[in-house]
Amino acid sequence: MDYPPWLPQPVNTHQGRLLAIARCVHQLHYREVHHLEKGRVRTFDNLCVGPLQLAAEVLHRSGFTEYSDEIQRFSSFVCDPADFETVAKAKAARDLDRELVRTAVIRLSEEGFGATEEIDWLARQLRAEG
Repeated sequence: MDYPPWLPQPVNTHQGRLLAIARCVHQLHYREVHHLEKGRVRTFDNLCVGPLQLAAEVLHRSGFTEYSDEIQRFSSFVCDPADFETVAKAKAARDLDRELVRTAVIRLSEEGFGATEEIDWLARQLRAEG
């Protein structure tokens, strides 16, 4: 399947994969919830399950998010989507294990928790590379 022509073409690089994970989580999994003390807050609940937990770890270690609880289930973005490219170019993101990021993209695509077309396209490319 070709990538939809109306969407920006994904970039199959380390930085491009990090951006795809951040955009996917922000678009599909970042939700407003009611916090008992803070009121309405936006958070990413990784449900403590494989692919979402791996995405949360990648986003945290690369500097996109901070965990907001002790068990590292909930996290919040520390930047707006307009700043995602800046974070993806930073040292923490550049130094993050490439295989970890690659695996996170593939697992987000495969395990049925919701992935963007960008993640699905990148995962197909990565699987084809072997």
